[in-house]
Amino acid sequence: MQTWAKRGLQTALVTGGLLMLGTGIASADEKVNPDSPAGPLDVNLTVPLQIDQNALGLPGKQVNLPGVDKELSTKPVTSKLKGLTAPLQKAAAPAEKATAPLAGATSKATGALSGVTSKATERVGAKQVTPPSLESNGDVFKGNKVDLDLTVPIQICGNAIGVLGDAAVEGDCVQSYSNDEDTSTDGKNSGLAGNAVVLDWALPIQIAGNAGGVAGGSGYTTGVAEQEVTETGDIKTDGTGSGTSGNVVAGQFATPVQVTGNAASWILGNAYSDFEAETEAESGGSIQTNGDGGSVAGNAVGVPIGLPVKFNGNAAGVWGSDADSTSHSEADATAGGTTPGLNGNPSYIQTGGDKSFLSGNIAQPQGALLANVTGNAGSWIGNATTGNALDGGEASSTTSEVQAGGFSSTTGDKSGGSGNVADLPIALPAEVFGVGGTYIGNAHANADSETATEAGGGTYSTGNGSVLAGNTVTGQGALAPEVFGIGGSHIGNASGTASEDKVVTAGGYNGTQGNDSSASGNLVQVPLAVPAEVFGVGGSYIGQGKGAASETKEITAGGGGNTDDDNGFGTSNLVATPVSLPVQAFGIGGSHIGRGSGQAVTDTQVTSGGDVKATGKKAGLAGNIGFVPVALPLQVHGVGGSFIGTGHGASENLTDAVAGGDAKATGEDGAVAGNIIQAPFAGVGDMFGSSAGLAALVGGQTAVNDVVAEAGGDSETNGDGGGLAGNVISAQGLPIAQVFGDAVAAAAKASGAASNSVEATSGGDITTSGEEGAFSGNILDVPAAAVAQVFGNSVAGLGVADAVADNNTVGTVGGSTDTSGSTNSLSGIDGQLPVGVLAQIFDVPLEVLGVATADATNATVIDVAGDEPQINLPIDGSAMPINALPKMPMPALPGVPSPGMAAGETGLPGLPGLPGAGELPVPGLPGLPQLPVPGGARSDVPGLDALPGLDGLPAFPGVPTNVTDGLAAPVQISSLNGLPMDVTSLPTLPAVPGVPTDVPTTVPALDAPSLLPQADVPALAQVDSGPLSLFQRILDGFAGKFRTQ
Repeated sequence: MQTWAKRGLQTALVTGGLLMLGTGIASADEKVNPDSPAGPLDVNLTVPLQIDQNALGLPGKQVNLPGVDKELSTKPVTSKLKGLTAPLQKAAAPAEKATAPLAGATSKATGALSGVTSKATERVGAKQVTPPSLESNGDVFKGNKVDLDLTVPIQICGNAIGVLGDAAVEGDCVQSYSNDEDTSTDGKNSGLAGNAVVLDWALPIQIAGNAGGVAGGSGYTTGVAEQEVTETGDIKTDGTGSGTSGNVVAGQFATPVQVTGNAASWILGNAYSDFEAETEAESGGSIQTNGDGGSVAGNAVGVPIGLPVKFNGNAAGVWGSDADSTSHSEADATAGGTTPGLNGNPSYIQTGGDKSFLSGNIAQPQGALLANVTGNAGSWIGNATTGNALDGGEASSTTSEVQAGGFSSTTGDKSGGSGNVADLPIALPAEVFGVGGTYIGNAHANADSETATEAGGGTYSTGNGSVLAGNTVTGQGALAPEVFGIGGSHIGNASGTASEDKVVTAGGYNGTQGNDSSASGNLVQVPLAVPAEVFGVGGSYIGQGKGAASETKEITAGGGGNTDDDNGFGTSNLVATPVSLPVQAFGIGGSHIGRGSGQAVTDTQVTSGGDVKATGKKAGLAGNIGFVPVALPLQVHGVGGSFIGTGHGASENLTDAVAGGDAKATGEDGAVAGNIIQAPFAGVGDMFGSSAGLAALVGGQTAVNDVVAEAGGDSETNGDGGGLAGNVISAQGLPIAQVFGDAVAAAAKASGAASNSVEATSGGDITTSGEEGAFSGNILDVPAAAVAQVFGNSVAGLGVADAVADNNTVGTVGGSTDTSGSTNSLSGIDGQLPVGVLAQIFDVPLEVLGVATADATNATVIDVAGDEPQINLPIDGSAMPINALPKMPMPALPGVPSPGMAAGETGLPGLPGLPGAGELPVPGLPGLPQLPVPGGARSDVPGLDALPGLDGLPAFPGVPTNVTDGLAAPVQISSLNGLPMDVTSLPTLPAVPGVPTDVPTTVPALDAPSLLPQADVPALAQVDSGPLSLFQRILDGFAGKFRTQ
């Protein structure tokens, strides 16, 4: 009884003390990372503001606007919010101090009872009771943090606007702001701990060097403005051995906005700007976490976005106004950062999820973007110029470097649903610059651009000994939409001149592993390299338009992939669809009741993907590859066209498009493993160096086209000892469609001139094996070429058309195939079906009450798995007229004189129109007995012994083949004139049933058409002019080659 009383008193006193903590806790000093937000919630908005050197022009005076230089911030408010959470965050630490007096009071109160109850306690053997106590277990928020920082520096400097008056300023402004604050926390060996939500956003706004003139007013500005802002910080946490801990969601945005160096005027106004501006934004940093041994731990979502938005150096004049600008601007952005990671490589995200569930996963959409409108001129009943377009001075310029994210890595070994990567790097600069356009006015633009954007990098993950782990899905987009160097007018004069140097890169190499796993280590890649652009174009409707442009461009998406697996199921499969697709129109001039001219030069390198490799040795449904690389430039350039006017186009094109590379797999000793399904396509589709006019003068300089397209490469796999393993199914395509060097004139003068060099390669050799396997090591390959070219042709109706073209085309699709295996187990079957069609129309002039000339040369080689195309249909101007049969090349029959020789002999009439016997092939002719031919009378007539026999010719059924046995040649023949003319003196032939023995003594005149093959005559092999032989050749070609080993 005394023991229970003592315990009850202690409990009452302690409980009462705890109830007093709500009003009696005192703050204690914090012990936190000085670079990390102190509380769980940290939200800040900072606006550094700079306004200086701006002016307003009014009638008779200039108003210099007041300046401001200060910082606006929410920190005074948000700091109080952090103060409110501080007591809760450190509640455990004060609790220890607050309960210390209570523990002493409890000890005194219970001490009085101890003496009374001690003897009784001893008698009943009661044990001493330990009083309850409190101790700190850390942050009440368990290290979870929300850290949001938005910095918006605003710079307004050097602007001048005249309204009914004049304003002139000279600006010189510099603004900078920096905040570098890491976010560091920890959720190790805990639950719902150490998670971080972070936002770093640098959003500088620069409005500088703009000029405006309104209602007779004038604005003039010159100077320099600089702006720099950093809102950065690395993120580090840990969720090892925890549940729902150590996860990170981070938005890292660098988005500078730049409006500088523009000139605009309205209603008899004037504006002039000559300004230099620079802005730079940097945000975020690297991300490190870990989810090893945890559940839903150590996952990371990083969203780095770099996006400069630029509107610089443009000029616009309206209603009798004039506007001129010469601008030099630069805007750079960096989102995310790196730190040394896997193998010392700079890494953006590092995490892991070994021995875990749904941990160590990465999701990272990364954007290196650009929106740029610079150096353009536009007018409406006015005048506008940029970049000294009419004076030959220095052009306006724009420069940007944008980078987002980087290489990332994770692990998911011995886990479930861990170590996976979702990667989406996009590099997309969209630009419009150097464009002049007018409607009833004058507009001329001149601008140069230099741009580099890079999004993301490579990735690496592992899922060994796991389920649904270590998989990677990535879409890598390197895109470049743009318009530059354009001049367009309606009732006016316009020109656009521009040059560009651009590098666009998205993603990189991707690697993963899935050994001893299920549904792990798989890889899906979608790299897209697509420049889409219009440049160097001039067009006009009742006016004059001129465009001139040049560029050097390098577009790269992805960098190949590799996945590795042994002893797994549904693992290390790889699907890749790299696409290199330049879509371009340049060097084009067109008009209607006006004059249009375009001139352009391009050097474009487009690359997507790379080599791919997957292994599935001793595995099931593993190591398979699906591969569809496409390299297909689509281009229109060097074209002129007009309807009642003039149109001239000139171009030089150097383009390389490469997609994918070699494919290598293995399914040795596996099931449904190491198979390759591929469809590489490399081709060209373009029109260039041509012109067409109706009541017009059209043409241009010789358009030069030098294009290389490559898709895929060699394929190699192995299915030895496997079931449904190491097979290759391949459809390799070579589509080429070109129109160049043609001219069409209708009551016009048109000229087309082009030089073409194309080299396209699709796929390559295929090697596999199916030794000791079942349905393994088989090859089914269909290399197909479809080539259509129309070049060097002219058409004139009531006009003059001249066409000149030089064609050099080399196309290769497919290659050799090699496999081995036993056909008894449906292995080692090698099947290849090459299909090729080549159709060309060139050097053809067509004229109707006009003059048409054509001059074309052609050197085309198409290789379809080592063979020529089965269908080859060339049509050229040097062929026979339409009412005659085409002349086909025919191998000569040795020893048989031609008709020209026969016509010269006495008594043998000439056979006009009959093809020479020396050109006729003999395979396929029915066998004839070998007749003796008198010889020796003339030196040019071979003797009997010298004549070749025709023993190899097939015989008619039922006709003996030994009819020449026993024949004797005439003797003592000294000359041809001495030949016996009486055929009765010749030896008689043995009678053949059904064969007449009467031999005519004279040779009647022959009707040439009657000698042509009829429908009931067997086809002559290799004679292209016969319809049956042509059909036979097509069937033979499509039969392909099937062989087994």
